[in-house]
Amino acid sequence: MSDTTEAIEQVTSLSDYINKVGKLHLTQERKLKQLNSEKQMNIYYRGQNQNFPNTLPSLIRNENYLKNEDKLINDFITKYPELFGNCQNNFDRLALMQHHQLPTRLLDLTSNPLVALYFAVERSDGNTNKNTDLIDGKIFPFTNFYDQVPLYQSLANDHFENIFSEFTSIKGNNRQFLKSPFSDEIEIESSLARLNGDDRNLVLNEVNDFYKTLNSVDAKPQTYWSNLYADIVNSSENPRDQNNLLETYEFFNKMSSTKRLYHEIKKDIGDFEAKINPLELFVPKIVTPRIIDQRIKNQRGLFMFVPFVDNNGFREDGSSVLLDSNEIQKRTQTRINILRLLSSPENSSPENQQPVTFVIPYEKKESIRAELESMGITESFIYPDPSHIAHEILKYY
Repeated sequence: MSDTTEAIEQVTSLSDYINKVGKLHLTQERKLKQLNSEKQMNIYYRGQNQNFPNTLPSLIRNENYLKNEDKLINDFITKYPELFGNCQNNFDRLALMQHHQLPTRLLDLTSNPLVALYFAVERSDGNTNKNTDLIDGKIFPFTNFYDQVPLYQSLANDHFENIFSEFTSIKGNNRQFLKSPFSDEIEIESSLARLNGDDRNLVLNEVNDFYKTLNSVDAKPQTYWSNLYADIVNSSENPRDQNNLLETYEFFNKMSSTKRLYHEIKKDIGDFEAKINPLELFVPKIVTPRIIDQRIKNQRGLFMFVPFVDNNGFREDGSSVLLDSNEIQKRTQTRINILRLLSSPENSSPENQQPVTFVIPYEKKESIRAELESMGITESFIYPDPSHIAHEILKYY
């Protein structure tokens, strides 16, 4: 997403930033009143000290990493099995790997806007050649309520526009996007990341075919999958099937690659019921991790679980097309943008609202760092481990 499609907010000082964040929260409260929703609309922040052209995790920015996602994960576990002794599921394992800088499809977020500001003005470390004090920093706010424009665009990429109606029932309901690390949906996707690459691609191909079938069914005024899936979960004797949608779903569940996915899940959840909802795989989720150490606690850390984009897409005539790396990155970014926080000018239509981005001019980074330090947001607070504490002490001598 380029700057021309964003609502840019320049940040010149700590107080300026706090005022702008306060306005965001007032805007969110107004949106909730318009939705008549009792759910809490949260704001999450991602700070980047470099002007990357996107908010993709490093795994997805690197084609080779993405192709070998399962190998990265399994090799790390094999080499450091003792590190994962307290992990309870595959999401815990992914979160711990992310914590140790292994590229994963988790995107680091924080619920503390000051922590995000620290990351946006943070100095580069000794392992990089880039002087980040010569580069503008950015902060991207996200929320747990979806934006219908990028959701529709993501579906339209493969001509699945009719499926959009299946998501409308969750407007004003944040449960679709805000997840516990113990939720079945997060376990499914975390396990899919560990699945052998060929098996994972087969599962994603079949999920794409399911979307295609559902799209043809939903061309009619009603939505069918929501009702049918509820009947499947409740083991109804007379499921509300239309156009053999149940048969398509059962075929997906019987595939050997899907069964291997269920096997991987059951290593963590022995009583897992093999009834995946394919629509859950389409959208990003915000996950609150277990507090495994002081760093996550201090940083008020969360993760966005970035959804999988199949290597194969569909043309308008329904034929399959192989997507290149750039297109996969573009489509993944559009999916991430489903949870970007929008500006809300008075009386503006959804199409005219733009994702908010805070930009910290590089010449303001040093002064804002000093302001943050005076508020206790220091290197040793963000990274409370001996090496970072030692580094902070050395700065005074």
